[in-house]
Amino acid sequence: MNYLTGRFQIVEVQTTSCGVKTTVKSNPLPVNRGVPQGSVLGPVLFVLFVNDFPEHVQDQHTTCVMYADDTTLLVKNDTARGIHATATNALNKALNYCNSNDLAIN
Repeated sequence: MNYLTGRFQIVEVQTTSCGVKTTVKSNPLPVNRGVPQGSVLGPVLFVLFVNDFPEHVQDQHTTCVMYADDTTLLVKNDTARGIHATATNALNKALNYCNSNDLAIN
C-alpha cells in the first residue's frame, strides 16, 4: 500500500444526553490530498514540498514563518490601508503559489 494514496477518513461524533452515550459515524470518504495527520513523515514531506514558498511571498513588508507543517505570513506597513494592501498582495502571491503546486489552503 502506498503511504500517500488509498486512504479514507470518517467523522465520529459522540454525545451524551440523559446519561445515554450515542456515537454516530459518517461514511468513509477518500482522502485525495495531504499526508496522514500526526504522521512522522508529514512535516518532513511538507517542508520538502514547500521549501521554496517563502521566496515567492516575502518582500520588504512580508515575512514568512514556517514551523513543521504550519505557515504564517506576517505583514507590516505604516498605515491600516498599507497593511490591507500588503496582506492582500501576500495572500494573492500565496494563492498563486498554491494553485501552481496543486496545494489546498485550509
